[in-house]
Amino acid sequence: MAGKENVVRACLIVDDVPVNAIYMSRAQHAAFGYEPSELPYVFGWRELERNPRFLPDELARFAGIAERFGVRGKFTYLPFPAGWGRVDERVRGYSDEELTRMNAIVRDRLDGRFDITPEVMTHTMAILPEHGALLPHAETHWISHLCRERRMDELAEYIRAAYQILHNIGIRPHGLTLGGMPDPSGIACGEPFTKGHHRDVLGEVLLAVEREFDSATGDSFVYTGAPPVADRSIRLRVPEAVYGTSGGGSESGRVFEIHSIDDPVWFLAHGRGSEALVVDRLITHDLGAGSFVEDAEHGRPLVFTVHGQTLNCLNTGLGFKVLEEILRRLDQRFGDRLQWHTARELVAAVGFDGRDAAG
Repeated sequence: MAGKENVVRACLIVDDVPVNAIYMSRAQHAAFGYEPSELPYVFGWRELERNPRFLPDELARFAGIAERFGVRGKFTYLPFPAGWGRVDERVRGYSDEELTRMNAIVRDRLDGRFDITPEVMTHTMAILPEHGALLPHAETHWISHLCRERRMDELAEYIRAAYQILHNIGIRPHGLTLGGMPDPSGIACGEPFTKGHHRDVLGEVLLAVEREFDSATGDSFVYTGAPPVADRSIRLRVPEAVYGTSGGGSESGRVFEIHSIDDPVWFLAHGRGSEALVVDRLITHDLGAGSFVEDAEHGRPLVFTVHGQTLNCLNTGLGFKVLEEILRRLDQRFGDRLQWHTARELVAAVGFDGRDAAG
């Protein structure tokens, strides 16, 4: 039997489901009169209008892949995708039957295998939770602003609305994802979560809101994409505590930041490029090299992210093929040594660097 030191920990992060946030966030920026970002990583975003949403068949395909390979991790399901409507009511672009099917797949096949998180409500522009009107601010940066100004009640209302919608369809959310996006209005004043700011405030409110829905909640996590700052997290890609209270009792608890490599399929999002090259960079066809093999040899967990739109890859399914081949090679290379974890399980399995939080 392999020793504990030989175990290879893994966690798959899936973001943005069910909208193509690359396209929709920039389309909404333009609708509000902003100049949409044309940074290289989103170059040609207008072409993605042909793939604005993730379909039920694609969600079922992903669930099948996860089940076949025993994958666990963190999965985003947006409560109010792109401001199109609530997933517990109606969402523009989906029939009632399609939405019911998608909700059922997430609830019955993914919840439990993955920690399901909101990201936060829309993953495009921020929204007024009480009546669904879009605000002229990118959502992540609006939430960063609320944290910066310590507007705790408004922040709690926003997160609580996201949690309530998912609870209404039988999903038990845990944790919170904040999507990367430009800040066209400048509302975050250069201090977004994605650069590591204000995560302690976010963690404090998140933990309080989670406990409203489940009083037994001890710790939680966020995934903001911010780079690690603690030494052990930099070296080993382990989670790091960004908020914590000490003293024991029901009020104590921590919130961790989960760290991941960038989406390896991102630059295939337009359905063009070499899937073999993407996979070989992570684990070569002979299973002997690649960044995942190197990470495993150095004791780093294999935490990587994909997005709904990069699985679809402009209606080609190229990202699904890449993911399946990555998982097939990992399974062949590591066998029983490979152990998949949800985000919460990952913290328990590999520990954390806690120097940035109290407790």
